Amino acid sequence: MENSKKIGIFNNKGGVAKTTSVINLAYSFQKKDKNVLVVDCDTQENCFSFFMTGRNSSSILPTDYERISHTTWERYSNLTEKEKSGFDYILFDLPPTVSDEVRLIIRNFDVVYVPTILGEFEISGLKRVTEEIHKQGVKLGGVFVTMYQQQNDAEIIEEFRKILQDRLMKTVIPYSKTVRESQKAGLPIEAYFIEKNVPQTKNAWKIVNAYESLADEIMGGCN
Repeated sequence: MENSKKIGIFNNKGGVAKTTSVINLAYSFQKKDKNVLVVDCDTQENCFSFFMTGRNSSSILPTDYERISHTTWERYSNLTEKEKSGFDYILFDLPPTVSDEVRLIIRNFDVVYVPTILGEFEISGLKRVTEEIHKQGVKLGGVFVTMYQQQNDAEIIEEFRKILQDRLMKTVIPYSKTVRESQKAGLPIEAYFIEKNVPQTKNAWKIVNAYESLADEIMGGCN
């Protein structure tokens, strides 16, 4: 297997769907026959708890999905290069802060993607985030919009495009009330829809299709 692609999902602002994006990107990657390791770097360990199938002393833990494994940053730090090389993609869920520890973690990545919601304060906040990524000598893969609602956000997303230009990714993740429901059920959104027999209509599955597109866009950028 070629060297694993180490991908950070980071924004110093909370509530922008970082953990949601990591979970659903991992699910999309494994659907494409990729082996994925999810690394929770946040002390709250929301991502780690989501995938937990039983605590043990192993550095790499299995999940309910054959091609997805998970761990914490502390455990990941003790992995050998051989253990890491068993994965096509390693996804890192970072805490919403810029600290010395976070800077140190970022330096380990090949590329960082920044999720953001749309708002005037977010525009100024993104400048600090992207500058920080650059300072650590890591490639910015792009910024992607989450929780998009066309009736409210159509105008401001065009403002984002003017400012960010090609740094703003093509894929936009729409708002969906089922995100919280799927998290309560402990399932990625698509797995939740399948379990609940949600009809594959365009509107209902829009968020699933968006994460599929985002995975494709990231995979294309990593090649």
